[in-house]
Amino acid sequence: MIRLLKRGIRGLLIRNPTKANYKFIMKDWHGLFDLSLASSVLETKRFSQNLQSIELETPAGERILVLAPHPDDDVFGAGGMLLKSLRRGRKVHIVYVTNGSQVESLGQKIRREAEDVCRAMGVSCCFLNCAVRGIAKSDEAVNEKLAQQILTYKPDTLVTTFVLDDHDDHRRVNHLLMKALSRDDVKVALPKKTEVWWMQIYSTVLPNVVVDISEVEQEKRHLIGLWRSVSGQRDWEHYVMGLNAFNCRFIPRREKIYAEVFFVIPVAEFRLLCEAYFSNTNNGEI
Repeated sequence: MIRLLKRGIRGLLIRNPTKANYKFIMKDWHGLFDLSLASSVLETKRFSQNLQSIELETPAGERILVLAPHPDDDVFGAGGMLLKSLRRGRKVHIVYVTNGSQVESLGQKIRREAEDVCRAMGVSCCFLNCAVRGIAKSDEAVNEKLAQQILTYKPDTLVTTFVLDDHDDHRRVNHLLMKALSRDDVKVALPKKTEVWWMQIYSTVLPNVVVDISEVEQEKRHLIGLWRSVSGQRDWEHYVMGLNAFNCRFIPRREKIYAEVFFVIPVAEFRLLCEAYFSNTNNGEI
């Protein structure tokens, strides 16, 4: 584990956000071939001794595209940031990769609830209709659909789940996004300063960006409550908002703060990191 930590952190470059398009970049991720071990290293939080998160209000861009593995991941991981962005006139589009359940009737119910959430937020959405826990890495039809969404919407901010999250679907969407962003027509269409915001659902992220969502905490709770049919033996509002309360550790103020954390990198670096990760990942893990 110590060797993995050294390999994972070696090459960490912290940049001044006023002088660069990104906050930091990890050049050597080849040691992260074991997801469970990598996740354990991140959960120690030791990186926080060397990495100071930057507090931002919203992404700098005007057009945000969220790639959510399941209906609810968008609000669970980034709902507060999205609400704050909408208040400031940003445009948001959600791409749901699955309908949220392996049972067709339940999946359709969850899909309708997701559409209700998007209407309540005032955002557009679409569905790629992949199978839960069955997102294919090499489905050309799905790859084409996602690429067309990006080409049509031309986002300057892409939001998705962290590549080291402990849910297979949360990692596989990164493979889909990597493939889409590797296309020449997509590279030409996207703004040069496009960023990827990796959001937190289950596992720790390397939080180089933290967003105080206290002003929209109640709105986020309301949106979570609109999903009445999502699976899992959890009170999702309690879990998500508890996680957001825990993230106050990254904002050194004494108020009762709720926060979302992100690992923010330029889109070109996202491709490189994903290529390194997926080329070194055991097939059984993804």
